[in-house]
Amino acid sequence: MSWLKRNLVYLVAGSVAVLCGTWLGWTRLQPPPPAPLEFLWRTELTDLAGKPYSFAPLKGRPLIVNFWATWCGPCKEEMPDFQKLAASELGKNIEIVGIGIDSVANMSAFSDKIGISYTLLAGGPGGLDLLKALGNEVGGLPFTLVFDASGKAVLTRLGRVSYEELRDASQRALKM
Repeated sequence: MSWLKRNLVYLVAGSVAVLCGTWLGWTRLQPPPPAPLEFLWRTELTDLAGKPYSFAPLKGRPLIVNFWATWCGPCKEEMPDFQKLAASELGKNIEIVGIGIDSVANMSAFSDKIGISYTLLAGGPGGLDLLKALGNEVGGLPFTLVFDASGKAVLTRLGRVSYEELRDASQRALKM
């Protein structure tokens, strides 16, 4: 191998090593991405009356978050189970928030029809961002999460959740 070719190989290999080292060093200096719940605590949506709603005051409390839509069959099937839990003694100790990926008019009409008493929020584009930040990368509905007071997820479910699963997860979240 000629002197020029050998030095060219060394130059290319050295450049690649320097670039890899620089990239690795840079990625290690970057702050870690925020934990999903930190994204939740910073999120603000509006309720069905148009009033702003912040998740920040819920930090440190057991929480159920359910993403739904009126056009989603399994969502409509499970909504009475969320209401049943909300109306129970157990439901008085855990915050339930439904985030609709739908129009406020459709959500209000459906809520009135079945008598939802827990918090419903209009998700809009922020709702989709939150859904994905909380682990639902495919964006499917319904999507339910149950967190204990420390922020640990005790249930993460993509698809319909039963009343029994909600009750059991709520008891675990409340450490009963």
